[in-house]
Amino acid sequence: MAAQGIVLRNNILVGGGSRRVELPAQHRPIFEEGAALIFMRWTALQLGVQNEWGGSRSAEKAQELLHDVINWFYNTKDHEMFDLQELLDEALQVDFTIQAEDDSPYQVARLLVNMHNQVAAGDFSYVNEMKSQAAAAASSQAAAASQRAPNGLPDADESSSDEDDAEEGSQGSAEAMDAEGGEDMDMDGGMGAAQQQQQQGPVIDADGFQVVQRKTRGGRR
Repeated sequence: MAAQGIVLRNNILVGGGSRRVELPAQHRPIFEEGAALIFMRWTALQLGVQNEWGGSRSAEKAQELLHDVINWFYNTKDHEMFDLQELLDEALQVDFTIQAEDDSPYQVARLLVNMHNQVAAGDFSYVNEMKSQAAAAASSQAAAASQRAPNGLPDADESSSDEDDAEEGSQGSAEAMDAEGGEDMDMDGGMGAAQQQQQQGPVIDADGFQVVQRKTRGGRR
């Protein structure tokens, strides 16, 4: 992980906390879309939703958390990154019984604060980049599903090609995130193996982080 600290880049704080930056009303839809895209790339949260670690309402709880985070930006006096990190970490523990050991709440909080400040300044490049990556991933998945072998299984060449594409996409995402001073929260490559590894050991994401350790106590239903 990149070292913690505050860097001023294009009049935008990268890392650390920051004072509240007013978001123009016309920019709010873009910020909210960006926040949703960051949540979609948050491996720990998506594992909790996919495996219903928060019960049958896991997907709803994730949406409620997104709503709470958006309102946090609109209503808090100062956008202290570590306050947001605490909110995210507590939500994982209480609602999904997840103890994050990969520091992902910090990473997500950092991305959200930086993205908010960029959008407030009229810079939508990072949100647009995430949208492009999401569209490309969806298109790739649709193409793979439509090009199955007659027996319903992918050809060996197709499988190899898909793996190469996924690796290239992950590397591209990492480079884009590094350019913004944040960490890649892309969950590509981590979701499929996670289900098989739940009983075997910790889940390791594409960057080599141990993603989550599920706690044994029950969360709120």
